[in-house]
Amino acid sequence: MENPLSKLALDYWYQVIMVVGIVVFLLVGAGLLKAFPVVPTATISLGVFFLGLGEWINHPLQTKLRAPDAFFPNVVITGHPRNASVLGYVFDIFGLGLIGYGCYRFFA
Repeated sequence: MENPLSKLALDYWYQVIMVVGIVVFLLVGAGLLKAFPVVPTATISLGVFFLGLGEWINHPLQTKLRAPDAFFPNVVITGHPRNASVLGYVFDIFGLGLIGYGCYRFFA
């Protein structure tokens, strides 16, 4: 049986913070992070997840064909430049709100 995490590609920072947010949320839910208060830590980790999700939506795969010339007959350019969308901004604002609320609860 193959390890399901072997095909997990974390190529961009927003994918990494999504995974970190979920791992911390699961560790808090399992009771393994006893040094931190449960509700603020879970809230911050969910906020980090939603912030990463919003940025993943705001960085879609974009492909462009370059006009052929004498040196490069056919060139296809792909990348993940930022292309903001309303849904991405909603997740970003929601994630930042959860992080802010969790920090407020953590330090209050």
